[in-house]
Amino acid sequence: MQKFAIALVGVLILGAGIFLYIKNDNLTKNCTEETQATVVDMKQDLSTDSDGTSTYMYYPIIEYKVGENTIRATMDTCSSTPPYAINTIITILYNPNSTKQFIVKGDKSSSIMSYVFIVLGIALTGYGLVVAFKKKVKE
Repeated sequence: MQKFAIALVGVLILGAGIFLYIKNDNLTKNCTEETQATVVDMKQDLSTDSDGTSTYMYYPIIEYKVGENTIRATMDTCSSTPPYAINTIITILYNPNSTKQFIVKGDKSSSIMSYVFIVLGIALTGYGLVVAFKKKVKE
């Protein structure tokens, strides 16, 4: 079983990539209404690495109007530096059936991340299987 560990990790990463791809695809299909949103605040989360290094991660909080309603939502994506200044106006696409679902117009970072996971997962799975079967043949 230990011989297949790299392949198993690859399959898990591939699965995560496929999950992200499907999630992003659904958001892209469902978020069809365009509007302007304002960055009104920044949520901070303290993240600690395995080596004990702590870093704040910043999630922009935006507000936008849908009819007479003001929607306040937190972005899913974060970064170690605030990606937007407070009061920055951004263009978003929101889901008219679930107005808190939105994507930033033109932002491809989630799609790129899903592709990176898929390619890395395929590569690790393939490498792990080749290594495992090579060892098996030599035994």
